[in-house]
Amino acid sequence: MLRVAGIQISSVFLDAKKTWEKLEIYIREAQSEGAELITWGETLIPGYPWWIWASDEVFLIGTKQKTAYAKYWQEALELDQSEIVEEMKTLAKELGIMLMGGVAEKEGGSIYCTLLTISNEGKVLGRHRKIKPTYYERLVWADGDSKGLKTHPIRDVRVGGLNCWENWLPLARAALHLQREIIHVAVWPGSLSLTKDITRFIALEGRSWVISTSGLGPTDYAHLDVDEFPFKEVMESTWREDGGSMAVDPTGEIVAGPLVDEEGIIYVDVDPMVAIQERQRLDISGHYSRFDIFNKPI
Repeated sequence: MLRVAGIQISSVFLDAKKTWEKLEIYIREAQSEGAELITWGETLIPGYPWWIWASDEVFLIGTKQKTAYAKYWQEALELDQSEIVEEMKTLAKELGIMLMGGVAEKEGGSIYCTLLTISNEGKVLGRHRKIKPTYYERLVWADGDSKGLKTHPIRDVRVGGLNCWENWLPLARAALHLQREIIHVAVWPGSLSLTKDITRFIALEGRSWVISTSGLGPTDYAHLDVDEFPFKEVMESTWREDGGSMAVDPTGEIVAGPLVDEEGIIYVDVDPMVAIQERQRLDISGHYSRFDIFNKPI
């Protein structure tokens, strides 16, 4: 058995350091409960860019949007120079755990929605940048690449992950299936409406263990200066998401969650052999794939 934990919390919005300090407390709690793989939501550090959906300037790259973008960029992590990433690596090694969760990553003047994976030896195994930001997200995040479409070993099990709506991309899922993925981590900004169907779908399609880990919409913006974040009042009056973290086994049964409208941790004890048993009938990267047909032009 391999215990996986999904941490559902809200960010200390646009404050990377304080969000990490909050997340670390939950990571230590999850490890104390036996978790070896610990996950959290999409761009939890320093927060999902909720204002793009709530503001009346969403169709314009105006002064307010530029100011909010600059604040977001300031708090995003530059992976090879970030003190927070170094602390993550140190913590993972100290506790003997794998970490897999969302950060906003910056390179140059651009920001990426990144799923970061750190091994139990304290090494960065991979960074997966969201292939195609969704709709308004393209105001903030740049397109990702294929570099991070990889599975990673934890004990004798391979784990892969995708960000939010790219979990709906058949070829992205297939790329991970073909690398013997047993555990699939799907990270989300937060909302049961996002997780309730796709989590079961991925599990049934891949005969995989799937954990969907969500954030919660922040409720406290008092620490933000309106000059740095012009959408403060809009967000205070309009925005809240409900989480929806859950885990599903390879038969499609919900085995943890959904966790709604509260911070907390969900746990799932993964038996890799259940996935193998279910793949006797359907293995989409093996006997049921028919590469002899689908690798050829139709």
